[in-house]
Amino acid sequence: MRSSIQLATLNYALVVAEEGSFLRAARRAGIDHTALSRRIRDLEYAIGTRLFHRHARGVGPTPAGERFLDRLRSVLLELDNTLTLARTGIKDELQRLSIGCNGLILAGRALDAVIEFGQCHPNVTVSLMEGSHPEPGATSRWAEVDVAVTSSSQSLGGAFELRLWKDTLAIVLASNHPLASRPVIEWSDLRQETLLVRRGEAFLLADAVGSSVQLPAVVEHHVSTGILLRLVGNGLGVTLIYDGAANSVPEGAVCRKLRIGGKPIQIANFARWRPDNANPALPMFIEFLHNRYSS
Repeated sequence: MRSSIQLATLNYALVVAEEGSFLRAARRAGIDHTALSRRIRDLEYAIGTRLFHRHARGVGPTPAGERFLDRLRSVLLELDNTLTLARTGIKDELQRLSIGCNGLILAGRALDAVIEFGQCHPNVTVSLMEGSHPEPGATSRWAEVDVAVTSSSQSLGGAFELRLWKDTLAIVLASNHPLASRPVIEWSDLRQETLLVRRGEAFLLADAVGSSVQLPAVVEHHVSTGILLRLVGNGLGVTLIYDGAANSVPEGAVCRKLRIGGKPIQIANFARWRPDNANPALPMFIEFLHNRYSS
C-alpha cells in the first residue's frame, strides 16, 4: 500500500483539511482542483476509508479522517525532523580534520584561515601537520593528511586542487645588517648573503622567483619559523617571510620589502586533497576556502 501512495498526496490531504475546500486547497497547492479531488479519492480508495465529507459548502474530515490526519501530521513532522537531521548531521557531530602545511605558508594567511574555520565550525577538531612536503599521499606520513595547504606548484597526480590566494614575499634581516636601512631590497642585493630556510623549503624559492633566477647560498634548518627568525636576528643569515607576517619579526630583526627588477615577488597557494577521501569535514573546509579565499 505504501508504494502506491505518493508523499505529495498525503500533504494535499492536510491542505484540504486546513482549507475545507478542494478549490482553495488546489489554489494553495498550485494544481488543478479536479486533479486534487482525484488524488484524494484515490487515497481514500487505497486506505479503504472515506476521509472527507463532501457537501455544498466544501469538505470536512470524517471521524476516521480526523484520526488519520492527526496521525499523518505527526508522521510528516517526524519525517521533516529526520530529513533536517540528515542534512545537518555533519555539522552537529564532532568531526576531525588534519591539515598539512609547509612552514613558510603556516606563518601566512593559511593559519588565519584555519583559525577562522575553527571559529565558524566549533564541532570540527583541526590538527595541523607541519612539514616540507604537505601533499596528501606524498609519503606514508602525509597519507594521514586530509588536505594540504601548500605553496608548491607541483601537484601529485590525481589530487583535487583549489587555487587560493597569492602572498608577497618580504626579506628579514638583522637590524644592524648593512641593507637594513633600505625600505626596499632587490633580489640581486642578496647575492653575497646566506639565505636561511626550513628544511625542504628551498624548492619553494624556484616557484617564487623563477628557475632562471640565481639563488644565494641556501642553508636549511630543521627548526620552527620562530627559531629561524632568531637566527636571523643574531646575524647568521637572512630569511623570507610573507609581508603580512611582518609583525611576527622578533627584536633584533627587521622586515623589508623584496623586489626582483622592481616587481614584488609573489607566491601562489593551493589546497590539495585526495578525491577518495570520505572525511565529512573535508568538503566543509573546501567550501569554506572556496567562499573566502579562492582566487
